[in-house]
Amino acid sequence: MSLESEIAQQPDVCARILDEGPREARTLAPRLAKASHLTFVARGTSDHAATYGKYLFESIAGIVSASAAPSIVTQYGAPPRYEGGAAIGISQSGSSPDVAAVVAAARRSGAFTIAITNAARSRLARTAEATFALRCGPERAVAATKTYTASCVVLALLASSTGAVSGASPIVFDGLVDAMREAVSSAREASRIARRIGSRRMLVVLGRGYDYAAALEGALKIKELARVWAEPYSSADFAHGPRTLLERDTPVLLFASRGVMLREARRTAAWLAERGAKVYAVTNDEGLAERCDDAVVIRTACSEAVAPIALSVVAQHLARAVAIRHGRDPERPVGISKVTRTL
Repeated sequence: MSLESEIAQQPDVCARILDEGPREARTLAPRLAKASHLTFVARGTSDHAATYGKYLFESIAGIVSASAAPSIVTQYGAPPRYEGGAAIGISQSGSSPDVAAVVAAARRSGAFTIAITNAARSRLARTAEATFALRCGPERAVAATKTYTASCVVLALLASSTGAVSGASPIVFDGLVDAMREAVSSAREASRIARRIGSRRMLVVLGRGYDYAAALEGALKIKELARVWAEPYSSADFAHGPRTLLERDTPVLLFASRGVMLREARRTAAWLAERGAKVYAVTNDEGLAERCDDAVVIRTACSEAVAPIALSVVAQHLARAVAIRHGRDPERPVGISKVTRTL
């Protein structure tokens, strides 16, 4: 099974989760709704899903959320107080010792714990009180693709159901599967942008709000597969200093969906262009695309909260294309393995 074939499976995985997962999410939601705070525990790609989850749970369910520092538990031996809260561990393999250790510490202190994993019998699944399976089937490519987007869909279901307990408007998932199918078919457009980026060894990647996680994950995939230094930022944080590093013709990849952050994304694209950057977008907004040097546009409509999931599929195609442009084999990235175990 190749990276390309696993990218192609994502709409079907998403459809499966949206069909089978809502009842499971509604079962877990009342326990999550009682939590005074929520801690996400993850590494690498899963941590980018956790960033997406933080935005969802704070904006939809109104629960203050944070990302755990696993070393506080595994190295310093000083677990914080988790009582009164909940903890969600995310790991495609479920075998990361530090993620499981934090979830175990949270459970011992009385927090409600959930494992989101593709391995239902994994260490993480055994450690948590509840498990939400990703339903992806085997993921053999080294770079995570379908487990990332599946984690995001699961988090969106959980946040939506948790918010509904207190009367919040649910997330609308209509159009998401079709948007992902369109994204799967965007390989040619992604390759076009890869050609325009060319042999550049540095790339700035920007997003904000829900789209920030797509920027983080897109940058990681480019680093993993192409060995290009893709530096991700929230576009707001980029304005607080790092933008001074911008040089003429620096390629910038901007992730932006229609919604609250779109006006700012358009302003950012204009500002970057004025300073001579080469601006490329992954977006569902034609107006933003017109302000950029080139763009991949997903035209299938879906809600702002879930649109970044489809944009992340485009990012996977783009990372693969950049890798090929640099003479790398995206099926055999150098220096990384499928499962990374950290303590």
